[in-house]
Amino acid sequence: MRQFDCISVEYFKDEELLLWKIKDTGMPNFCHRGLQEFKEFSLWVKDYFSSPDRPLKFIVSASEHQGMYNMGGDLPFFLESIKTNSIDKLTTYAHLCIDAIYTMYTSFNLSVITIALVEGNAYGGGFECALAHDFIIANEEVQFGLPENTFNLFPGMGAYSLLYRKLNTIDADTIIRSGKVYKSRYLESLGLIEQVAKKDLGMNSLHSLTKKIGDRFNFEYHHIECRKKVFPLEKRELLEITNIWVDACMKIGQFDLRKMEILANAQSRKSKIIV
Repeated sequence: MRQFDCISVEYFKDEELLLWKIKDTGMPNFCHRGLQEFKEFSLWVKDYFSSPDRPLKFIVSASEHQGMYNMGGDLPFFLESIKTNSIDKLTTYAHLCIDAIYTMYTSFNLSVITIALVEGNAYGGGFECALAHDFIIANEEVQFGLPENTFNLFPGMGAYSLLYRKLNTIDADTIIRSGKVYKSRYLESLGLIEQVAKKDLGMNSLHSLTKKIGDRFNFEYHHIECRKKVFPLEKRELLEITNIWVDACMKIGQFDLRKMEILANAQSRKSKIIV
């Protein structure tokens, strides 16, 4: 198995399952280096599992960060880009995020089902990352949220496209506009989360779910494919929205930048976001 700097990889051949985790190498967010490496990782996955000797039905994402799945975008980088009016740099970063989201949404261009194993809190882009998967398993104490509007911005890396396809308009609008955090059980009641796991039993729930799905994989995989045909999502839509997000970033004022700095400090402490 190939080694990566920002991603750990484990293959369970008997279960036809690939588990990749974001390594605990610093801030639990999507940094430029990690996004670049994810492109390499996604190409490797498609190549490595093209062999019939390596059967694959499930690709599962998780995190090695204690108590945190992902805190989303690189806020210190956002701040620097906005203050220096570096539109090109921010656009490049945003498009890398869309590359990653769409790769997960399209199952790495393989005939597999994707699952997000969320054993820690998922905010902003971390929430969007989880939403890009076919199924979400989350520990019962985990919180999800889109805090962008607390500093006068909106989630620009998939939340609109994914939430409005997965939920009714009212619930999707509420989650995006509220800035609140939501517990796993509540999102399960909306249908966003497939299974809620007891604390420290996320892997047990994962193996239970893959066993259940695996027994009827032909139906489940093609059911998901048909659903995506009924509610199609083209990469162009994601890119157009993230371009609007870049434009919006350049229009926020000093007061909102100070709020962003507070959340950036929270990222550096790997602490919970309070909104």
